Amino acid sequence: MTTIDMHSHIEIPEAVKLLPEKPKPSSYMPSAKSAAYQEHLEETIREPLENPVRRIADMEKMGIDMSILSIAPSQFFYNLEGDLAIDVSRKQNEQIAAIVQKYPKKFAGMTNVPLQYPEAAAKELEGAVSGLKLKGVQIASNIRGKYLGDPSFLPFFEMVVALDVPVFIHPFFAAGSDRMKDFYFANLIGNPLDTTITAGHLIFSGIFDRFPGLKIILAHAGGFVPYNIDRWGRGFKVRPECHEYLKKSPVEYVKKFYYDTISHGPEALRFLISRVGADRVVMATDYPYDMGDLSPLQSIKAAQLAETDKEQIVSTNAAALFKIPG
Repeated sequence: MTTIDMHSHIEIPEAVKLLPEKPKPSSYMPSAKSAAYQEHLEETIREPLENPVRRIADMEKMGIDMSILSIAPSQFFYNLEGDLAIDVSRKQNEQIAAIVQKYPKKFAGMTNVPLQYPEAAAKELEGAVSGLKLKGVQIASNIRGKYLGDPSFLPFFEMVVALDVPVFIHPFFAAGSDRMKDFYFANLIGNPLDTTITAGHLIFSGIFDRFPGLKIILAHAGGFVPYNIDRWGRGFKVRPECHEYLKKSPVEYVKKFYYDTISHGPEALRFLISRVGADRVVMATDYPYDMGDLSPLQSIKAAQLAETDKEQIVSTNAAALFKIPG
């Protein structure tokens, strides 16, 4: 059985060199205290983010056979304009593909796309999947404050479905961060909140009815979605605003998503599986960040799952989603 980590971040210094000035890792932090700590943290994890040999050594310590690489969220670079946005994404994808080609037994890769330009993002995705043989795409929970059920993103999702690749949604620049400056709440609360908002936006916009084959993975165990989905169902029963694009309860869509295992507790992980099924859950680390789970096999063991469920979560679900040969 090949153990697969589907949530593992990488930075591409060759892409950063294309920028007119080097971005500060603290620029998306809502408080000076968090910004200062983030700058220190990112220096300590620079090697894990950039060095695949170091990453492989860490994978072996964690008992992980393969990692699916995705760009660090701080390098989505949705703030870039014009051709530079496209060029940076392309360089990221080319370098990720080169790492995969060098270590094909250890890595698969997801593409990054300039989703601030949906048509260009669709084109870049097509090239990265068809030409560079990347296996999926990671996007943020919102693009310059716009959530993913917005019709402007339809060209991108049309390409996703045509290529039959999974979309991994990772939160970034969470809603309300200006009101969550204390105690690192912008991450502790803001990140799962933004995942929840965009998941709700996708469901209520009717995207799963438009694209039944769409495969979307939500980071961090789905944020608050598994816990809050019945409230959405109640809203569907009593509020006319919830019927604009939906003909059936949002509760019926909770199993349309896939979810990673980063729940930070066995009870939470068991609850997630009870709501969506083990066949919708995939193992993840969020490597190498401090808010990740760098002992994922132990976390899954602590949840005391059936052996068949564990095998699905640590191996076969991700292998099927990303079309990884056995």
